[in-house]
Amino acid sequence: MEEKGRILEMVRSGEIGVEEALALLEAVEEPRPRAQAPARLLRVRIQANDKGKPVRVHVNLPLALAELLEKFLPEEAKLTLEDRGVHLKDLLRLVREGVPEGKLVEIEKEEEGNPVQVLVEVV
Repeated sequence: MEEKGRILEMVRSGEIGVEEALALLEAVEEPRPRAQAPARLLRVRIQANDKGKPVRVHVNLPLALAELLEKFLPEEAKLTLEDRGVHLKDLLRLVREGVPEGKLVEIEKEEEGNPVQVLVEVV
């Protein structure tokens, strides 16, 4: 606080200008907490059956490659997402625009006697 008073006194006495004072005041302020690093991965966990065979998909994709997600998903998982109102293209658009860390989609469903579990999260 003492530094700020000295800077203001220097402005009052004409030793420094306003712009210089602003720069000095900014320099003596307490450092602001650093922003959290942006999320980098799209984590996808799927357990389902595809044509009667168990399918497990565990993918960690860099967000920059998130559009490749659709190629990894079994058809049943895509249909389950659609049934629940989750449109993959919209989800990927949101990811590209930047979303906070956390779960984006979590679904557990029984499909004709076969459980389907889908988890998509940003980490």
